[in-house]
Amino acid sequence: MRRALKRLLGGVAYRRPLSVMALAALDALALALGVYLAAYLSGSGGVGETLPVLLALGIAIFAAHGLYDRAQRRRNPGALVAAVLWWAGILTVGTVIYPGAGYTLGEVLTAAGCALVAGAGLRLVYEQGIEWIYRRGLGLVPTIVVGEEPERARVRRMLELSPGAYFTAEELAVEIQGNGGHGLSVPRLRQALDRTGARHVILAGAERIPDEDLLEALRSVRLRGIRMRVAPGAVGLMSSRPVLSDNTGLPLLEVVYPELDNTQRALKRALDLTGSLLALVLLSPVILAIAVAIRLDSPGPALFRQKRAGADGEVFLCYKFRSMYADAEARQEELEHRNEADGALFKLKDDPRVTRVGSFLRRWSLDELPQLINVLTGDMSLVGPRPLPLRDFEHMDEPHKRRLAAVPGITGYWQTSGRSDLSFEDMVRLDLYYIENWSLSLDVKLILKTLGTVILRRGAY
Repeated sequence: MRRALKRLLGGVAYRRPLSVMALAALDALALALGVYLAAYLSGSGGVGETLPVLLALGIAIFAAHGLYDRAQRRRNPGALVAAVLWWAGILTVGTVIYPGAGYTLGEVLTAAGCALVAGAGLRLVYEQGIEWIYRRGLGLVPTIVVGEEPERARVRRMLELSPGAYFTAEELAVEIQGNGGHGLSVPRLRQALDRTGARHVILAGAERIPDEDLLEALRSVRLRGIRMRVAPGAVGLMSSRPVLSDNTGLPLLEVVYPELDNTQRALKRALDLTGSLLALVLLSPVILAIAVAIRLDSPGPALFRQKRAGADGEVFLCYKFRSMYADAEARQEELEHRNEADGALFKLKDDPRVTRVGSFLRRWSLDELPQLINVLTGDMSLVGPRPLPLRDFEHMDEPHKRRLAAVPGITGYWQTSGRSDLSFEDMVRLDLYYIENWSLSLDVKLILKTLGTVILRRGAY
């Protein structure tokens, strides 16, 4: 039970939404108590049908004052007082304009005072509860600390002394280069993130790391949805405005990778969700028929699950219809000498492991339909670089892994330009072109082009 609770509270993806919902519920309770108490003391009876409106107004004002932001902002008592006063002021104006609302000035002041006291008390209990959870080690976020030993020791000491949300899961040393400079090994950082499941990175002494290494690290953590913060030295503190983190006790600067337009990204995700849901609904009879045909053709499950390298090399389970015999992966090693693909890929035009139904599915690209589920979960997109099996990923050189700088897709430039007829270098070149020139219109164009490629069956085997 304790282990399950620890994993739940340590989930960075949903801990903030849960925190916002909990605080909003407490604020709504405080406002409701104020309104009911004012009505009781004035002897006016019930609060009528206006309570939901008053609560919605109050929550909106609280949000505008930053009371649902991160700890260092939401714990500002001045913001709470200002928000309650604004709520009372708007309610007073509304009462003057609409006397039929049923609230007098005395009731408004009573409601505001009670809401302020109740809200402050409930929020204090909430914050103390969060601190208690952290002290028990239940909600701590695994953190990787990167830097030289003295700087890592300083960060480690502060994390141990502060009852915050983070703990040191692993430490990485920066590398001393031949010219005496410092370098950050991004592959080692990726391995540490995979090994520890860390969701937070603190980089100490970033001012001595080359720009290209720092940008590559930022791109890597952004693709994984991980926050990176920098613990600056004295010079960095004098030339910037640090943010004191209540969870670490350290002055930290949050750094982000230059991202594409957020509106475009939101539209891309909307296209993915809409397209995948629509396709799954419309093609459900076809999907069911394929599953039955696979089971009748050869023993084994209809659905094939394979670990693949996604954005930034993060491993996920990719779904496909099984197009080979059940022991296909075990037999691959004995077929390595017959590999017809160049580079890191493995491909056989006449692969003896492919079943009769599987050959038909591959010819029409129907074996990839279950990947619509991966699109729904966010592991894949409708359009993007093709996710490769771990065997192929491990054979890739580090420069070739730049194609993983985007969420992988069911289709993309490589798939619409010849697929298996193209070389490995061509695939990497096309994927990099897509990443550098991405736009929503390009996605739509590639989706439409995919339909023609599937009908003509170019490069499919």
